[in-house]
Amino acid sequence: MSQSDQYPKVSIILPTHNRASFILETIASVRAQTYWHWELLVIDDVSDDDTVRLVEAIDDERVRLHTTSKRLGITGTRNEGLAKVTGEFIAFIDSDDLWAATKLEKQISVMRQYPGAGFTITNGYDFRSLNEPISYFYNQKEGVRYGNVFIPFFRSEAAATTPSLMMRRDTFDKIGPFKEANPTVYFLDLARHYDAVILYEPLFFRRVHDSNYSSLNSLTRHKEGIEIIRSNKYQLPADVYRESLFRSYMNFGEKCLAEKKWRQAIGNFFRAWRIKPLSVVPFKKTAKAVLQYPK
Repeated sequence: MSQSDQYPKVSIILPTHNRASFILETIASVRAQTYWHWELLVIDDVSDDDTVRLVEAIDDERVRLHTTSKRLGITGTRNEGLAKVTGEFIAFIDSDDLWAATKLEKQISVMRQYPGAGFTITNGYDFRSLNEPISYFYNQKEGVRYGNVFIPFFRSEAAATTPSLMMRRDTFDKIGPFKEANPTVYFLDLARHYDAVILYEPLFFRRVHDSNYSSLNSLTRHKEGIEIIRSNKYQLPADVYRESLFRSYMNFGEKCLAEKKWRQAIGNFFRAWRIKPLSVVPFKKTAKAVLQYPK
């Protein structure tokens, strides 16, 4: 067995824009991987802070910096990286997030164990302070799941977290680049064509702060999620379609309630009730929002 067969190369794409305060910690978590055969493609999207200088100072030939000529945004920057990969596997990490040291090693292992899988994703958690999880992506924290995950995405049994993803190079050759800002669309394209492995061990740690995408665009992400569900209506069993819409409206209503956006919360609970009029849950949540509404 050749070295390339035994240790296939992983191309890691790291898009960044003005992340001088986080990017060295992120790159350190890549360099700390127990699996050594990787290249890190840092694609800087016209940063005007110290991001480029900090990356240039890293003494590791596996870390390769590329700069865009104009602002591309997260989707365009990821696609710039995809155009430059040389590895047999492709992985992603955002410039404010972290990996467990064994992430690549364990994902390569399951991809060998399940040669029919086109991609693998892992568990992980959100954090503000290191080693202090806020919430996990999956309640299950050990074991694996193999098979088609298209419908499980709509059942909230699979999470579309790009920095947890590793995919075979030939899956990218078939699926092509990212076409939408919401990564869920890309995950669904993968899941339409390929089986997957979910690693339930938490191996990816998503930093929560006031300037990251998930914090700034919750309403936009909610609307995108609803549109994704509706656009896949005829690919889903009717009960899965309804439950997915119901859950999305309820979850966003809960988020609005927690943020004291009472009118928005009530509106989403009402939409959920229209989908499942026999459910008492939206009614109870609406009553709670009404009682909390400032008089």
